[in-house]
Amino acid sequence: MSESNHLPPRPKAASIFMAAPILLLGGLGLAAALLWGVTRFGPSTADGTAITIGFSGACMDQAAPLLLARAEQIGMPATISGATMSATLPNIEDAQTAVPQLLIRSGTFTVLNASGETVFTNIHIDDIAIDLDNAGMPNTLIKLDAGARADLMGMDDSVTLTPVVDGTEYGSMTVTDLKEEAVVTLHSGDGRTSLRMKRAADLAIILAHGPLPCPVQIGRVAEASDAG
Repeated sequence: MSESNHLPPRPKAASIFMAAPILLLGGLGLAAALLWGVTRFGPSTADGTAITIGFSGACMDQAAPLLLARAEQIGMPATISGATMSATLPNIEDAQTAVPQLLIRSGTFTVLNASGETVFTNIHIDDIAIDLDNAGMPNTLIKLDAGARADLMGMDDSVTLTPVVDGTEYGSMTVTDLKEEAVVTLHSGDGRTSLRMKRAADLAIILAHGPLPCPVQIGRVAEASDAG
């Protein structure tokens, strides 16, 4: 009853964005759908603990829609009033700690050249996807917009570019690597597949709805029955 583990031939990266924000292959797709694509494919399915999250920050009026969009992308039914979010957590391990921390990540994306100069930022993001590589491991893909693609055409092919998200550097690439499809790949690192899927999904969520306009902090997180 064993099933073949062979993956189908890889499509070009750009085709991933045209069809769906995630390529679903086997059981890996379910984990990503719960953490990334739920709201694009159907109604929210979170059925964990109902909580309230108190936020603070100098830009809450501007940050609130992004926080709500991130919650909805995770699959959490949520509302936000002022600086307080009411939500139903997904039924996953350590959600009451992990989800609020994910919501307040900055989501700042830059691409630096070898001199450390900023070449691209969040404003150059056209779309976000999660894809599986040839080994079946998840990565986050960032499709750059037309302006970035035009800039790439004017750069020397040998220029090295390094993507950075919230201060963390990811694998460098050359302009040659980006010219055909203008897709930046953020590798999910080492470790268990489930952990790598979570990293890829977290990056997709904060980049699809970011960056936050200022630092946002978490105040009190409480179960709804205790929030009074």
